Amino acid sequence: MQKNQSRYFIGLDLSVADKLAIANWRDKQMFGLSDKPVPVENFHITLSFLGQVKHNKLEQLEALLDQISTKTVNTQTNQLGVFNKAKILYLGVELTPTLQQLAQQCLAINGKLDLPSPHDVYRPHITLNRKHAELIPITSEPPKLELNFDEFHLFESVSSSQQGKPPHYPKRMSFSLNPF
Repeated sequence: MQKNQSRYFIGLDLSVADKLAIANWRDKQMFGLSDKPVPVENFHITLSFLGQVKHNKLEQLEALLDQISTKTVNTQTNQLGVFNKAKILYLGVELTPTLQQLAQQCLAINGKLDLPSPHDVYRPHITLNRKHAELIPITSEPPKLELNFDEFHLFESVSSSQQGKPPHYPKRMSFSLNPF
């Protein structure tokens, strides 16, 4: 990574209660997998991965995020899935019209800042485990959780100085969603 650049993403932070419910379900249903479980505090829904953003573009980024206008997001978890290439086990989230609108506005920021677009199709999800290599299909029923969000955040992906320890994602900015 070049000097004076950090890695960022825009996302939704789950409530502590929802994070704990997902972690408890995962620990019971996925016990014994050789995967690397994502730390509970890292559970989130990414809206757009920005990647490296130069510090001199952070003011412009903040102004663009401040212009986003979307209603509060209400959705639910709905499926268990795997991104095979990335070796990610995830809990899928229903793509409601409001979540789609918010994600599209966030993805548009990539173009305005000349950052690469992270994906062709937006699939909202919560990453449960990394390095998922199990060939046996997982047949557990995912938890059906109602998720409600009244704000979104700019997160920074901060690598751990300890080898093998996962990064952490501090919130750098928060923005309210319109309740009406």
